[in-house]
Amino acid sequence: MFGLIFNYTLLFGAILLFGALSGVISERVGIVNIGIDGMMCFGAVFFGIFSAPLFKLSQFGPGTLIMVLMLTMLCTTIAGAMHAFATIKLKANHIISGTAINSIGLPLAMFLNNPLGMSLYNSVNLNAGYSDFLYVGSSIYGSSIIIFVIALLVAGGIYFFMVFTKTGLRYCAIGENPNAVDAQGINVHKYQWCGVIVSSMFAGLAGGLFLFMVHQFQGNTQGLGYLSLAILIAGGWKVEWIAIVSTCFALFTALPKTVVLTNMGVPNAVSYALPYLITLVTILAFSKRVKPPAHTGIPFDKEQR
Repeated sequence: MFGLIFNYTLLFGAILLFGALSGVISERVGIVNIGIDGMMCFGAVFFGIFSAPLFKLSQFGPGTLIMVLMLTMLCTTIAGAMHAFATIKLKANHIISGTAINSIGLPLAMFLNNPLGMSLYNSVNLNAGYSDFLYVGSSIYGSSIIIFVIALLVAGGIYFFMVFTKTGLRYCAIGENPNAVDAQGINVHKYQWCGVIVSSMFAGLAGGLFLFMVHQFQGNTQGLGYLSLAILIAGGWKVEWIAIVSTCFALFTALPKTVVLTNMGVPNAVSYALPYLITLVTILAFSKRVKPPAHTGIPFDKEQR
């Protein structure tokens, strides 16, 4: 049982961390991205599309998984480009654009649920492949550890980029005062486009890892994108705190999956609702105490400088 909890916590931790990092990358450059869940649905769809043929033609292993995830991230930039075009080029309301991404991603995934699911189930036994994927012992899988460590290393790289590099400081300054950055001759829109595109890639990666973890396709990500938004708020838009909060959220998300709470007498409905109840409490507790970047959600207008 401990091994199962450990695996689920690490994998959920990686998924939630990548989802929350998607929000950080976008909002630090001034673009609100509440479409993380929709982008994760896009990622799950593309992972399902690429998984069946590649896992069938190749021996299941780290190389195949990395190839599928890279293709997933690349294709999910479609959703990022749509959000960037609406918010940067058309100066549309960021919340409405993000809601539209969610409204497109979920129905698309639900529509493709049956054909993708059947293709995945009939072509690939992901459970069998996963059970042999870097098995360590005592029901602990090396893949869980590696994926979580990679997520932490990526978070560390983003933290270093934003805090200790000139480009990263400019990047974060755009979310605070884009007009001041523009006055220095820096192309604000270029940074914003790059931020939203990379943000969508991280969300797509989170969606692909979700499908890899659950071994099935049901047309949604069980609301993990919204949990990522709660982590973003609880972490105060700071990468180091987001990494810590993601792990805590992952544990609460993993417990219902491992039937631990059920064995303790907690009803299934309560145990599965626990992560979402914690999300509501977190948003209520932290939304007034933490502040997002000052210019987040405000379309940048060069003429206002």
